[in-house]
Amino acid sequence: MMSRRNGLAVCLTLAAFAPLSCQRAGAPPVVSEPTTTKTQSGVELVLIPAGSFAMGSRHGRAEEKPVHRVWIESFLMDRHEVTQAEYEKLGRIEAFGCPSHFKAADLPVEQVTWPQAARFCNARSRFEGLQPCYNEDTGACDFGANGYRLPTEAEWEYACRAATDSDYSFGGDPRKLGDFAWFADNSAQKTHPVGQKKPNPWGLFDMHGNVAEWCQDVYDPGYYRASPEKNPCGPAEGNEYVLRGGSWKSPADALRSAHRLGENPGFSDACLARDAIGFRCVRKPPPSKDGG
Repeated sequence: MMSRRNGLAVCLTLAAFAPLSCQRAGAPPVVSEPTTTKTQSGVELVLIPAGSFAMGSRHGRAEEKPVHRVWIESFLMDRHEVTQAEYEKLGRIEAFGCPSHFKAADLPVEQVTWPQAARFCNARSRFEGLQPCYNEDTGACDFGANGYRLPTEAEWEYACRAATDSDYSFGGDPRKLGDFAWFADNSAQKTHPVGQKKPNPWGLFDMHGNVAEWCQDVYDPGYYRASPEKNPCGPAEGNEYVLRGGSWKSPADALRSAHRLGENPGFSDACLARDAIGFRCVRKPPPSKDGG
């Protein structure tokens, strides 16, 4: 297993491996119908278009400020959180079992540590004949690899917002959360099958609620004051990793698109209940036919 000490995920800038697909800092496009593809693992991915957005919140907590413009390169993202069926399918191959408290094939996997999520990403990459991103001894991520990894915090918020600038991907009224999310007010204190609520404008399910999702980034409450404009991937060192999206036990405020939380990657002294933590995967899109 990976060692989870100071700077477990060394951030390699995307530019070091491949040129940006586009240099203009345009706003994210409005997507009328998401472009999806199904993987060899049987998981549906959504193509997230390249663009820029205002990351953070002017009216949120201190760690959500300052609001800053961020450019994100296109990537593919799981349409829903990794389910127990998906996790166990690769677990039978890789000899790791499902850790979830709430048991059902279509429920999101939970009680997953950051190293376990990274290991799953590698297993899924190998299963599909892709180059794994993670060094399982150090936790370092090779952003140039074409395999699966956890989304950066910026990628996650960009995908969650889906060209919106409101508190939630559906607008600013938390009274509408019940249409889009499982959270403290409607979850009956448990997770629910993925994809039951309405998706966000880019076709992604459960970006708000159900389980909080691990991100690639080391957590630093002051990172926004120094983060790069293009494809930021978090600090090089730290003891906590980013969780995003809120969970089945979270209040409405914790489900906001900009809400940030840091958590110990191995769960010792966990702030959020372990059975409220899961993840979804991302990877680079395949090269276009014209070589771009």
